[in-house]
Amino acid sequence: MSGMGQPPITNRGVECTEEEHLSALVDWCQITVWNLTPEDIAGKLLRIPYFLMSNDFRGGLQGGYQGLMCFDEIRVFEPTNERVERGYQIVMAGKGCRNYEKFLEANEETWYDFFARALEFEVNFPRIDIAIDDRKTYFEISELIALSLEGRAVSRSRLASSIGAFTLANGERKGNTLNIGSRQSEFFMTFYEKGYEQAEKIGIVEDEEIPNWNRYELKFRQKRAVRLVEELVRRKEIFTVAMEVLNDNIRFVEKAEKSKDTNRRRYAMWQPWAEFMRDVGKLKLTMKPEYKDYYQRLEWIGRSVAPTLKVYKMIDEALGTNFVDEIIENAVLTKKHVQMLEDYLKQIQAEVTLAQKRAKDFQAESMRAAKEMIAERIAEMQDRGWESAPLAIPFA
Repeated sequence: MSGMGQPPITNRGVECTEEEHLSALVDWCQITVWNLTPEDIAGKLLRIPYFLMSNDFRGGLQGGYQGLMCFDEIRVFEPTNERVERGYQIVMAGKGCRNYEKFLEANEETWYDFFARALEFEVNFPRIDIAIDDRKTYFEISELIALSLEGRAVSRSRLASSIGAFTLANGERKGNTLNIGSRQSEFFMTFYEKGYEQAEKIGIVEDEEIPNWNRYELKFRQKRAVRLVEELVRRKEIFTVAMEVLNDNIRFVEKAEKSKDTNRRRYAMWQPWAEFMRDVGKLKLTMKPEYKDYYQRLEWIGRSVAPTLKVYKMIDEALGTNFVDEIIENAVLTKKHVQMLEDYLKQIQAEVTLAQKRAKDFQAESMRAAKEMIAERIAEMQDRGWESAPLAIPFA
């Protein structure tokens, strides 16, 4: 937001302030690519070093595609039966987008830069999703469902559906979902209570602890997805795009009291929706690169990087070369890497300090318990009338 001081940085790399209730993310990115080799898809289009890509032996993609290569959840598929004319498919779902934002950040790029570069190649965009996160919760999803059932939703779409999840054991509510439009169309919207989904992941069960968090997903396909990308590249901002899409496809209106006008499009806008749309005008496209702590990143290196490095190390041994060690030795650390080094050392030092404190506390507790036990034994002896010389209590 303009006029704000430097906001704090969360551990996921997103600038947040108390005033920023709304943010937008690229939450699905699917690209069809022709006339590029896998090496060029990685190096030229994605700008991910090709040697970091791993073979992808997971399941295929609907429509006759099989896994080719991946970096975590950044996946590239190839057509089955060597039908190269169908092109390759790059698919990044939510986590894949967060993975890719690490590379965008490392390359000092944004999604706008990536989309602009993609348009320079022979590509198509089968699907792009934009997720708007609402942590103020201007309204409850159940209210939108109720308004829709009352005929107070004005939309280009003819169909809508709702889902109300709950637990069978006690009927506890688990969040509502409102779908607007047809999943087979080129544009589809899903509004749901993201807070319940996250609470389920981390095991929160008490209703009052559920975080305030709605998510509004705008799903673009084929021609609509291509137009979206072109507009994002042209404008290099998200809020006018989001406002135009929402204004053009859905709004919720007040009930017309004592009016004979049956044209709902002339009804006054429902006040909570009007407030939401006003703040959509301040929306920014943010990035939430998925950061890992020391142990998570070490595990990731072992799983995703070490096998490839081992192959190159074996080649070095076979050829009598030393390329891998030289590459590591000559690697240039950016400010990000220096910060990573400092953060990880601080994390490890904090854990060592905590372990030492726990050991010291355990030792002190053991001494206290030993003193109490010996004192109790002496008291028992004295109660039985045993005469003996006073016993010295150790550790005193």
